[in-house]
Amino acid sequence: MAFVDIDTFQRETTLQDAARLCGSEVEISGDGRNVRIDCPFNCAGDHASKREIAVDTDNAAKQWKCHAYGCECRGNLLNLMYGWIKGQRCTGDRLRGAEFNEVKQVIAGEKPAATPPPQRAAKAAEETESPKSNPPLLAGEKSRLLMEPPIWEKLVTDLATMSPAASAYVRRHPALSAAAMQKWQVGLMPKDGGGDKRGWSLRDHIVYPFLSEENEVIAFVGRDPKYEEKLEAFEATPPAERDPKKRPIKHKFPKGFHRGLELFGQQRGRLEEPCYREAITRYGLIIVEGFNDVIQLDALQIPAVAICSNRITDEQVAKIVRLSKELAAGRVSMFFDCDEEGNAGAKDATWKLLQVGLDVRPAWGEAMHAGAFQGRQPESITMEELQRTILPAIERK
Repeated sequence: MAFVDIDTFQRETTLQDAARLCGSEVEISGDGRNVRIDCPFNCAGDHASKREIAVDTDNAAKQWKCHAYGCECRGNLLNLMYGWIKGQRCTGDRLRGAEFNEVKQVIAGEKPAATPPPQRAAKAAEETESPKSNPPLLAGEKSRLLMEPPIWEKLVTDLATMSPAASAYVRRHPALSAAAMQKWQVGLMPKDGGGDKRGWSLRDHIVYPFLSEENEVIAFVGRDPKYEEKLEAFEATPPAERDPKKRPIKHKFPKGFHRGLELFGQQRGRLEEPCYREAITRYGLIIVEGFNDVIQLDALQIPAVAICSNRITDEQVAKIVRLSKELAAGRVSMFFDCDEEGNAGAKDATWKLLQVGLDVRPAWGEAMHAGAFQGRQPESITMEELQRTILPAIERK
């Protein structure tokens, strides 16, 4: 095999040229440390959003990370090339052995350029031809999910009868109080469903119903309470022995559900309640990352909506523009997690929203409030902290 200077290749080769070597084309947005591209790994993420992968092209090896829920893999340019060639991630965190040689042969010109795996090519063509939408579960063949009794009546909210892992998860997340779980119809899908097979894939998961603006159920999303434990065990396994297909998944979004089209908590009836309309007018439409953030702020009488990621999609930008103009005179407040990834996602979202003319303010950040909230998530906020520090920062007089 011909000698290939991998370091020089990664430093001097653009993403577009590397993709073409692999028989693929890549569309990019952004520049420098935040170039966005679609994920090529056919991973367990929902892939509803566009440009799930953020690439630091200022880095010599073009380090990147996928921000799709359920994926979150990372690597360098060679890892991306393996994805463009094979349509899946490599066995370990780094390319080794035959996998490394396969990419090296393509770089050296000793192997013909590949073609995208037929499954992904067919999926891409289908998505191009068919506009994405999330119909209510009561429509068509999915109606069986909401046959009597309603599926949410199966969910367990009593800590004493939950599995140990689920009980521990709920205790770690104060937002999931008994009252909040009842209001939001959140709970544990029990392992023992008796003769009722509905929700089988979500057994032993904390389940969140996802509602449309019209207050219709469009999905049930599961959060694995054992995710952190499973991820720790997976990463403790030597890379050569890992099966990438068994990488733990934090959230289970149903197949065919386009998360990037929606905002959790977007129900218009909720946002238009008199007391909430007043709060939205004063503080703008508050945007957070996750389910529990919305639920905790709701318990504190502050309405928020979540993008269910730390990376906003173009479709979510369009929805936020419409809702904020209808409800808040174009005012928006960013309240992402106060950590490195949350700050990066908030900056990206803020720039996109500013460009379409919205009035955007941050609720907190790494350089705000003397760094008092570093590492915190909105679901951990208290009423005292909210009233003393957060709300004054986003209030419009």
